[in-house]
Amino acid sequence: MKLIKRIKCPVCNFKKIWSIYKLSYGDLEIKNFLEVYYNKKLNLDLITSNDYNLLECKNCKFIFQESIPNELFSEHLYENLISATASLKKKEENIINLKKKYYNEIILIKKIFKERKINILEFGAGWGFWSLEAKKSGFNVSCLELSKRRVEYMKSKDLNVINTIEKNKPKYDLIYSDQTFEHISDPKETLDLLNSSLNLGGYILLNFPSSFGFKRKVKNNYMPNKDEAHPLEHLNLFNRSSMNYLIKSTNLKLINFRSLKSLNLRDVYKDIKNLIYFDSVLLKKII
Repeated sequence: MKLIKRIKCPVCNFKKIWSIYKLSYGDLEIKNFLEVYYNKKLNLDLITSNDYNLLECKNCKFIFQESIPNELFSEHLYENLISATASLKKKEENIINLKKKYYNEIILIKKIFKERKINILEFGAGWGFWSLEAKKSGFNVSCLELSKRRVEYMKSKDLNVINTIEKNKPKYDLIYSDQTFEHISDPKETLDLLNSSLNLGGYILLNFPSSFGFKRKVKNNYMPNKDEAHPLEHLNLFNRSSMNYLIKSTNLKLINFRSLKSLNLRDVYKDIKNLIYFDSVLLKKII
């Protein structure tokens, strides 16, 4: 298990990148944070010779962690170091607020597809709470998740769980992914894969942490913590510029989605707010 380096922009492959924040993993402050957060289960010797280095691409303005866990380390991180019990409990305790969010998203989806039955893939489904609500609403839902414990839980809820996506075999009308893309080592490759399994005229709906104001934050006595640039976990910080570059060579179009099928002032306001904070995006396959 080790950290590997990304030496060029994972979005546009530009090699001109610069550091906006750098701190050794051997620094006492970040070591204390990681020890507490992972309940002293993380072997810090694995990373102390590396830096927590946040890079920005000079071309597309994408912000990303330079040193990231390799595949084995990542599996260990999410399967063993992060408490599955605590994660599930947190979801269950927040279920009322989550259901409100899910309800609004599902209503939007129904408006877009005019109430017709569609095939949905939830990518990075976690415990499957969103998929359960979508299934109750009459959608045909499949779930893709790497965590074995979460897969077992979803199967116990009678959700259809798949373990891979077939490239260039379109079958889904909508692909939904909530708080997943910030964790992915190669977002460009992943989005291309999802796009290849999306039907013509289909949509990809992504939610991710906002990076609004982050560059100002790192200039003000910043210390790594559980935020949008969480060490080892939140590997990518998206903004509108980098998202446009991410889809530049694809047949995907970025659209303002809440007001797409609604003239409701509240929905229009949410779209305006998202122009600033940018933590959700709807992409349509147009060709």
